[in-house]
Amino acid sequence: MFTDNWPSCIVTAFDLVGTRGLAASGKGSSAMIDMHNRAAAKINHDLPLHSHGYIWNDSVLLLSYMTEPNWSKQGFFAELNAFKSFLEQQCGTSMYAISVKGLAFPQDIMTQAVFNGQIADQPRAVVLKTSSWAMANCFLIEKALGHHRADWYIDSRITAGANLPKSFASEIIDLLPKNDPRTIDMFKGSIGIDG
Repeated sequence: MFTDNWPSCIVTAFDLVGTRGLAASGKGSSAMIDMHNRAAAKINHDLPLHSHGYIWNDSVLLLSYMTEPNWSKQGFFAELNAFKSFLEQQCGTSMYAISVKGLAFPQDIMTQAVFNGQIADQPRAVVLKTSSWAMANCFLIEKALGHHRADWYIDSRITAGANLPKSFASEIIDLLPKNDPRTIDMFKGSIGIDG
C-alpha cells in the first residue's frame, strides 16, 4: 500500500475522568454538555496549530498537521497544555490526554459529505479526518497503559527534543499498522509549557 499522499499528523485524544460514576445522578450528562460547549468554542476560535477537532460524550479528538519540517514543538505542546488546563478549570474535573504521531488517511473525494437539509447544513455522514492508525493507537495506548493513571501519554517521536519535564514512566508497546514497538512517555500534571 502506498502512503505517499497520506499527510503526517498528530492525533490527540482527551477524556474526562470519572463521568461514568456521575451517570446515575445526571451530573455526568451535565458535565459532558458543559465540556462540549467549552471545547467547541476553543476549537472554533483558538488552537491555530490544530486543523480539526471532534467532540463526543466525554471525549475530544484533535488533529494537527504541524509535524514537519520547522514546526515548533514548544508551541504545539503549549497549545495542548493550555487547552487541557482550560477544560479542567472550566469543567471542574480532570482529564487525561493521549498524543500519537502517524499518518492521516488521504482525503477521499468519493466520501464527501452529502447535505440533506440538516440543521445548519451539517452533513448526515462525516468521515473524521483523524481517522487513521494514529487514532486507533490512542485507544490501544489507553487500554495498555491506562492503569498508570497518567495525565499525558505521548508518543516519544513527539516528545523527542521538546524540553518537556521528565516523564514518570515510559513503556514500549506495539502500535498499528505494523505492530512496530514504540515508546510512550507518561507525565503527571501539567507538561510545564506555557504559550
